Amino acid sequence: MSVASSTIGFFRAQWERRFVDSCVVKRQTGETFDPDTGQATPTYATQYSGPCLVRPGSPSDVVAGEQQVELRTYTVLVPHHVTTPQVDDLVDVTSTRDGVLNGKTLVVRNVSSDTYNTVRRLVCEDNQGG
Repeated sequence: MSVASSTIGFFRAQWERRFVDSCVVKRQTGETFDPDTGQATPTYATQYSGPCLVRPGSPSDVVAGEQQVELRTYTVLVPHHVTTPQVDDLVDVTSTRDGVLNGKTLVVRNVSSDTYNTVRRLVCEDNQGG
């Protein structure tokens, strides 16, 4: 094992100790149709469930449908060994020290990947407002 590999391993372990939040990353796998209600309900497969760290991004104003709205972003940090998250996955925030975030569902818009990363960074949008 090289010095770089052992150093990266050390910092990955250090980061994992800082994950004080919990989340579930899930991906839509299909949908089920209820003939009684005429509604389709998405079905999901869990890609990751466990510790994370949810950090707010800087809000930005965007124009959508000729109306200016605030786009809220979050960075969700998960352990580096979690390799399954993809763009358009959903992140259910299940537990944080900030109760306002509990229960939020965020949409993954970017996943950072790099041999030397110490964490996996999921850049997410909050489409629920609040």
